[in-house]
Amino acid sequence: MIYMGTRLDPYVHEHDTAEEAETFDRALRERVERARSSTKPRVRHDKVMDEARAIIEAELEKQRR
Repeated sequence: MIYMGTRLDPYVHEHDTAEEAETFDRALRERVERARSSTKPRVRHDKVMDEARAIIEAELEKQRR
């Protein structure tokens, strides 16, 4: 049983308390379910990565000038 304010070991857990971990887990599951049931057109991972690399390269080029 988990009690309110139960502190978690920071070497083992990402969140400070069990309640924070449960809240994060619930929100993540909801976001994943919304994404899985979305009817928006899907974008391939390699296309997204190509676009991200182009943005990064453009920014680096600006900084070089």
